[in-house]
Amino acid sequence: MPAIRATALATSRIDPYAGADGTYRIRSLYFDTDRFDLYQANQREQADRFKVRARSYPGKEGPVFLEVKRRCKDVILKTRGALPAGDWQDALRGRAAPMQRLQAGAQAAAERFILVVARHHLRPVVLVEYEREAYVSQLDAYARLTFDRKIVVQQHEALDLEASPSRWRPVDHPVQTNTAEPICVLELKFERRPPAWMSALVRRLDLVRSSFSKYCYGVNADRMLPEQRAPRLAWGPRP
Repeated sequence: MPAIRATALATSRIDPYAGADGTYRIRSLYFDTDRFDLYQANQREQADRFKVRARSYPGKEGPVFLEVKRRCKDVILKTRGALPAGDWQDALRGRAAPMQRLQAGAQAAAERFILVVARHHLRPVVLVEYEREAYVSQLDAYARLTFDRKIVVQQHEALDLEASPSRWRPVDHPVQTNTAEPICVLELKFERRPPAWMSALVRRLDLVRSSFSKYCYGVNADRMLPEQRAPRLAWGPRP
């Protein structure tokens, strides 16, 4: 991480939304079917698959972002619509007033989110939260380098982003990652072609790409990792 961070600082700056320590928290509510079809599609590395989530930034006042993230082979396509924190649940319940207050671009993205949720009969299943350290390129139209750490998860079937502090479970548990210490997820984000400095970074440090789905690791962690009192091997009954 120190070598990667040094390279990033030569071309980029810390994300302006970061706190004094250079990081911020991200919390996402993921949706899936009763049979966890989206989870299964990711686990079998289906060529065309997608995730659906509502995202917020704990500790900051701001909107909730409704996101549909689709992967088609190696191409990532994401739509993202921002709704006021007090309106997004009403929008998902079919009430028109919150949608009418949105600008055209945000309204189209939110409508796509709602359509996907309805078409595939999706429901909330888990909250995933983590700490992000992000660098924004000053040389490119869009290029970001991010470190994600302290990834935690909890089962959550309510249509809200409220978390129980005592129910968080670590995703970077050695049972899953087979590592001696907590992992850090590095992501290189860009449009079309990677910037020259990113390509040079990968070559110089001999980085090897591997997949890491926070959602899927989160589902696995909540279902399989041992608890203090007893192992949880399956989802609990729905209310």
